[in-house]
Amino acid sequence: MALACLLTLVACGEDAGHPKATTTATEPGTCDESKPGAPGAWKPVLTEFRSYLETSGPAGVQDHVKDAKLRDCPGGDREANILTDYDPHLDAPDVDTETKEKADQVAQAFTEWRDQKFHDEGWVYVINGAVETVSKRAW
Repeated sequence: MALACLLTLVACGEDAGHPKATTTATEPGTCDESKPGAPGAWKPVLTEFRSYLETSGPAGVQDHVKDAKLRDCPGGDREANILTDYDPHLDAPDVDTETKEKADQVAQAFTEWRDQKFHDEGWVYVINGAVETVSKRAW
């Protein structure tokens, strides 16, 4: 069920770690519906991101990345959700230090990839199977 929810995040609404796109402009990293336009559709970027991880990312990280999606937000920002198999007990946001560090590595690798290849800006959320945010980072 959680994976089905991830695949249709826009339809799933609000969850504990990643608010629905109804937040204000003061909350960075979420599509802001007060800006003209609507969030774009989620686009898969798993293949490209895993390729980057295999050549330039931390060792072994690509095996833990299970899905990666990106969408454009009103105002020109972007946001991404990276599903990993970290936090297997679905404890976010109360994950142990080791799990948090691993999720942070994924977030950092994603931001480096986007910065180096695309020179764009946005927010990445590393999430678990319950669509809870384990790590969040701007790029």
